Amino acid sequence: MEHLTNTDEILRTAQSTPNADATLAASAELADPLKSWSRLNEVTLDPITLQRHHILTVQPTDASAPYDRLRTRLLNHMRAAGHRRVAITSPTSGCGSSTIVANLALSLARQEDLRVMVLDLNLRNPSLIHLFGLKESGPRFSVLTGHRRNFDSTCLRVGANLGLSLNATKLDDAAERIAHVKTAALLDHIERDFAPDLMLFDLAPLNPMDDAIAALSLADCALLVARADHSTTAEIDTAERTIAENTTCLGVVLNACRFADVQGG
Repeated sequence: MEHLTNTDEILRTAQSTPNADATLAASAELADPLKSWSRLNEVTLDPITLQRHHILTVQPTDASAPYDRLRTRLLNHMRAAGHRRVAITSPTSGCGSSTIVANLALSLARQEDLRVMVLDLNLRNPSLIHLFGLKESGPRFSVLTGHRRNFDSTCLRVGANLGLSLNATKLDDAAERIAHVKTAALLDHIERDFAPDLMLFDLAPLNPMDDAIAALSLADCALLVARADHSTTAEIDTAERTIAENTTCLGVVLNACRFADVQGG
């Protein structure tokens, strides 16, 4: 079982509000998000599979409480800053960042007034499709070619307000695909046609490859996930600096902390 701790200190960076793009705003007025969401293929998640993969936020319970607190603090910050896109990454592999993305996504989706879009941008080693217990949702690599039809045919919908753009195929040229201008265009299309309140990007670790660095520039802010029994202080410090050089760093979630239950408020 994975634990979260230090959620009271997670959001600790100055806010910055991005400038609005007049052209994008005008297009958004013409789009009908309800029709866009209805085009997505709906799937049902298996609760037993979710629990086996430590996805605990389908319903509000004691087990979901740490993720729910994280959700609320994240939402408060992003609304205040005018942010929509948050990237979630880690100093190295094995920190459990994808598990946190999945739990956050389902926790957020319990708020029916929110539209939440999740994109697995860890193209070199995708895992969200496994964590959610899904197998196939169309051609994998086409999601990042910037074509609207490809996105609409491969993105899945859970309920009315959770979109999942997942990958099953590992790609060696992950950084190049993410950095391509068509990827930025695709994200603009998602914001314009689907009007998500929040977009979660599941990124590769910051070390050793540059995939996550390429994706950070596409996000408004980022969250760093470290693992108590795995990440070193030096790795966390370096990762925080890397995030700060490319986007707004919200803070650090300490995962798998053995003493989480005995740390008082």
